[in-house]
Amino acid sequence: MPEGDTVHRTARILGSELPGRTIERLELRQIGVVSELAGRTVTSVEARGKHVLIHIDGGWTLRVHLGMHGRWRAQHARQARPAAPTALIVVGESAFVCDRAYRAELIRTRSVRSHPKLARLGPDLLADPPQIDDAVRRALLPAHADREIADVLLDQRVAAGIGNIYKSETLFEQRIHPRTRVREIDAARLRSLFETAARLMRLDLLTRGRTSVPIRRRSTPTNVRLWVYGRGGRPCLDCGTAIERFLQGEFARGTWFCAHCQPLGAATPASDTRGEQ
Repeated sequence: MPEGDTVHRTARILGSELPGRTIERLELRQIGVVSELAGRTVTSVEARGKHVLIHIDGGWTLRVHLGMHGRWRAQHARQARPAAPTALIVVGESAFVCDRAYRAELIRTRSVRSHPKLARLGPDLLADPPQIDDAVRRALLPAHADREIADVLLDQRVAAGIGNIYKSETLFEQRIHPRTRVREIDAARLRSLFETAARLMRLDLLTRGRTSVPIRRRSTPTNVRLWVYGRGGRPCLDCGTAIERFLQGEFARGTWFCAHCQPLGAATPASDTRGEQ
């Protein structure tokens, strides 16, 4: 799934281009051209968790979930000839094309809050400020007690925005093994987890480059930016132990960790300096 910073960055770019402009053509893969919205104006664009919401006057909202491979790109309207795009919006001489996204649909703006895919979302960790208390409260619900913490971090009903990268990086920074059960982690440590994830995502949203390793700790010449994600078999930057990877959860998503720094059953406090930028 896309990381929250990717979705927010996409929404920010679309939000700088679309609001105030008149739609000349709107096309969705599942229903074709939506002629009823030609001549309508885009009013605003926002990200909510992993969803991009494009609000259109007249009470309509285009909801797009990028899924694993979706992306938006801008083209000149004369060049936009995509084959079955997930969504296509033409405004003036510009065309905004969304390809390979999981889902795009039109919904009534008044029903956004009650939409089944949006109403169940936990607090967005890239909101300003993020509702960390709500995320902790949701994680501590009895239904999650026996779940592995890595799975709970990915659960968008608990907190919206965390994907595989931030899951693995956050757990490393907090020295927590990904298979640790939620019932073994107290509220203070859960708060630290969500605060760390929010900090990393916000930093990467600002820098346009995913970064967990502080500049002073990056190795040369490889300039490693992530502690564990995607580094299976390579040495841990702290202890030299080979980073391990396994598939986890219902959808068998990859999890990276250091068995030495994140021993199972020892959710000890993270270093005071870990993650400083």
